[in-house]
Amino acid sequence: MISYDHWNLLEEQRGHGTHWRIMGYPRFIDLQPTGFDSSRILASGQPLKEAMVQAVTPLGFTPIHPIYPKKHVRVSLENTSILLEPGALHFSKGDIQMAIDGGGSVGGFLKKAASGLASGESMVKPRYTGTGDVFLEPRTDFLYFIPLNDETLVCDRGLFVACDGSLTVDGQVNRAAVRSGEGLVQPRMKGTGVAMISSPVPKEKIMVIRLENEALKVDGSFVMAFWGNLEFSVEKSSKGMFSAAASGEGYVNVYTGTGTVWINLEEAQCF
Repeated sequence: MISYDHWNLLEEQRGHGTHWRIMGYPRFIDLQPTGFDSSRILASGQPLKEAMVQAVTPLGFTPIHPIYPKKHVRVSLENTSILLEPGALHFSKGDIQMAIDGGGSVGGFLKKAASGLASGESMVKPRYTGTGDVFLEPRTDFLYFIPLNDETLVCDRGLFVACDGSLTVDGQVNRAAVRSGEGLVQPRMKGTGVAMISSPVPKEKIMVIRLENEALKVDGSFVMAFWGNLEFSVEKSSKGMFSAAASGEGYVNVYTGTGTVWINLEEAQCF
């Protein structure tokens, strides 16, 4: 038996023989949804600690001292498997076996290892198989489920956390990386199942764009993730050659087809 009496269920998702749950410890409070900007506070001369307390305390209530929230991910397996980012495991309970999902041969292992060096993260994922529970290390970032139905998900470097073992995980080679500003190899998941990715920003700062056999052009590398049946390419901006040369931005990233695109709104510009 595992007790979560003092934790809140934040979100859950059922996948390919899996039950994913994100648990949050209720005593911790997240500053991100408040739009709290520490750099502006410091520039104004106001004490940072005082500003943080005011940002999360309702008027007339006892002051609340904020700390980024701890999240605990629990994945229940029923004779199935999941893939994790190396180092993400906290502990497991039940009949769970671990193996390296490296391609089944020395050549396959080395190929994925080389992709990992290019992408900045490991393409060799530990696979946990069996019946029981797998727990990820407590974390403070933002976590999101993305269910895939015979689709492909590509996310930015470092955002992959875990996914159903029914998905194939590899790297998408971006041959236009120098022009697009994206990584040379980006994590890619293909098939049917649930993927979990992390995010540097909360949902309030993510623009969700759904395409129906359309094209989306993004000026800059602000796309965090895209999935569905989308093709990625790079093309010259519609700006004149002189203005493009002056600005240093002569190319845009193009996403064509049917699917979903997530854009980080911190500095995003799209047209």
